[in-house]
Amino acid sequence: MKRLFVYGSLKSNGSAHHLLKGAKRDSDGIVDGFIEIQHRGYPMLQRGNGAISGEVYWVPEPCWPALDDWEEVPEVYQRSSVTLRDGRSAWLYEAAPRIN
Repeated sequence: MKRLFVYGSLKSNGSAHHLLKGAKRDSDGIVDGFIEIQHRGYPMLQRGNGAISGEVYWVPEPCWPALDDWEEVPEVYQRSSVTLRDGRSAWLYEAAPRIN
């Protein structure tokens, strides 16, 4: 399993949280170096000088293809490895280069 930092529709109260079925919630976290923008009505992160709070999950391997499909990787979002403020490493979905 790998960690995933979520900040929008994948959060516990979000419309796509069902895609994390089987994932185990870890303690919440903060990622530095990003700002939140809106794209087609959804929150999206892009590199910037901000800090974003979110939920962190341990995601089983079978979940990743559906998550990538939901996030329209690589056309709309890309999955990136980041280090959270507390030192944990996690994946997150950020704006694909063409969105910037």
